[in-house]
Amino acid sequence: MVEPKTTAPHQRTPTAETVLPLSRVRTIMKSSMDTGLITNEVLFLMTKCSELFVQHLAREAYAASCSKETSDTLKYEHLSQLVNKSSNLEFLLQIVPEKIRVHTFQEMLRLNRSGATSDDDDDDSESESESESDE
Repeated sequence: MVEPKTTAPHQRTPTAETVLPLSRVRTIMKSSMDTGLITNEVLFLMTKCSELFVQHLAREAYAASCSKETSDTLKYEHLSQLVNKSSNLEFLLQIVPEKIRVHTFQEMLRLNRSGATSDDDDDDSESESESESDE
């Protein structure tokens, strides 16, 4: 007896159709200053590549999260953890940063500001002592 091939429900067979709207991808491509003429072939390939990249990113993040959690839900934190730990995805660090709480961010700002003012004070005192030694 031959068993039928079963594919995962989230797997789609490749087709000539795209999931992402071509007009949106064209708009995004045109927003780059370096983009010249966008032919339909280039637009289709960029759209397909974008879809495949998003699928890859989601699968990798989901696979990493399944080993840690019992939930079947892919969350933003899973994506940001994948981006932060993968060196080949570091170009996404500013786009998919790790979430931090407002309180933590405010503390970071406060420390950064206090560090900047103390650095300025140190620079001023060094320049004053140098000018005194020159006289």
